[in-house]
Amino acid sequence: MSHEFPTFSPEYREMWVSKGLWADRTLHDLFDETVEGDPGKVVLVTKDERTTLGEWKERSDALAAGLLGAGVGPGDIVAVQLPNWPEFCDLQIALSRIGAVIQPLHLVFREREVRSLLDFCDTDAVVLPGIYGDHDFAGVVRGIRDDLPRLRTVVVARDDPRSGGETSLDALVEDGAGNLDRLASVKPEADDVFYLNFTSGTEGEPKGFLHSHNTLISLFRTLSQLMAAMDKEAVNLCCSPMSHSFGHFTTYQAALGGVPMVLVDRYRPLDVLELIERERVTSISGTPAHLYGILHHPDFAEYDTSSVKNVSVGGARSSPDLIEELEATWGVKSANTYGMGETILHTRTMPFDPEDKILESVGRPVFGAELRVVAPEDPGKVVTPGDVGEILFRGPTLFCGYFKQPELTASTRDADGWFRTGDLGWTDDEGFLYFSSRAKEVINRGGTKVYPKEIEDLLVAHPDIEDAAVVAKPDVRLGETVCAYVVCRPGATVDEGTVADFLASRQAMKYLVPQEIVLCDALPMTPTGKVRKAALQEDAAARASGGPSTLESTTEESR
Repeated sequence: MSHEFPTFSPEYREMWVSKGLWADRTLHDLFDETVEGDPGKVVLVTKDERTTLGEWKERSDALAAGLLGAGVGPGDIVAVQLPNWPEFCDLQIALSRIGAVIQPLHLVFREREVRSLLDFCDTDAVVLPGIYGDHDFAGVVRGIRDDLPRLRTVVVARDDPRSGGETSLDALVEDGAGNLDRLASVKPEADDVFYLNFTSGTEGEPKGFLHSHNTLISLFRTLSQLMAAMDKEAVNLCCSPMSHSFGHFTTYQAALGGVPMVLVDRYRPLDVLELIERERVTSISGTPAHLYGILHHPDFAEYDTSSVKNVSVGGARSSPDLIEELEATWGVKSANTYGMGETILHTRTMPFDPEDKILESVGRPVFGAELRVVAPEDPGKVVTPGDVGEILFRGPTLFCGYFKQPELTASTRDADGWFRTGDLGWTDDEGFLYFSSRAKEVINRGGTKVYPKEIEDLLVAHPDIEDAAVVAKPDVRLGETVCAYVVCRPGATVDEGTVADFLASRQAMKYLVPQEIVLCDALPMTPTGKVRKAALQEDAAARASGGPSTLESTTEESR
């Protein structure tokens, strides 16, 4: 194996296998069973293309054999930076089949983020477009490849290779189609790691969480089969990119349950409305911002969306107003869910739950998950219902560990498998969980987690900025946005535009750009010299509600 990955103890493994919550099956094994059941069923749909289960298998098998021929094999880490294209779906199955690890990269990542993650992961291969939108993705990797000695293979999708050491995805499929016998040489197992993604900043302290087939597939097989059984005419449309876990795992409903999936390569509310009407979409999933954009599009009433029966909102907490609007529009009881990359799905509300629970809670544990709320200073002490504490999780979907960070992995769990989420919440007498806040400072901008320190480090590199602190500002559409409190150097000033231009020059992704800059004479500090983030969060909340600043050191209202 090319990399060292964490593993579970035999005792831990036996606990979940004996309970029937680990199926000891791989993604590609169960996919093959789905294909055998109905190879002619159309399951992947785009604006211009329709793919059956049989065609998906034929294409992904050929791609798997082609990757083996190109030197990509078991244990290799393969970064994938693609839109929601069928090729991404092909890679999910193909990389599983050859025992490789998929490492999704967000499309918003630019040179800075791509370089950092590929270097940290010692990535073996990368698959990406040539030019997509207004960005040359392949060009970025060409420019940094000399700095990445571990990177052996560069695969360009929907474009021709333009330098040595590159190949096209189409060429791999063509080569593999004539060499399928290569697949007999690899036999991945259910305990093999096959998914690597990141849960915080890409600079300084990246946290790459790892999952095996066992920690993921049992859950998604259950969900997929349940959805297929409940509605024989089900058609999914996921607005989230497949580089996010939310979008990535929606594909599994097609692979494991044969539920058709409509692919949206780039989120545009009008395109989504057109596809809902054309494909008679029954189930939509996305962040609150995605759903808000669809419902409030000026042409919403021009399209027939009456086929929608189910809406799943994740990535950020839904506001009660959005939940009520979804019910008024489609008659659906949207689910509030709670989970994270390390645990996947922890709790969720159900359509039959009381109205107040759906509006205010994040539901109860599901699919073998267990929940505890403990005193943050004493994880062994369970608090009484109604008291706020740290949320602990235990379940079959707990991740294998953080990549290259065994000490961090060990610090988050105990010998009995309880995982410390670092989030705060409380339960009621019926076991419903209510999310209070993040114990850490991660900003959840429409489902994308943004790490404040990463932005602060960029801001203080600006020649006109002396100090900066970043907090979340409540937002109706996105849940939270980035608000930066800035102390300028004497005689200097900045605004949103100059900061955005500066971050762009540093190759930072757009999500790191603050939506609001607040100029301060000085940042509020604690006696020990730390920035009082709580005071800044209070001020940001006041600004969000239209009230006056609560800080004495602001030089003027926000720029």
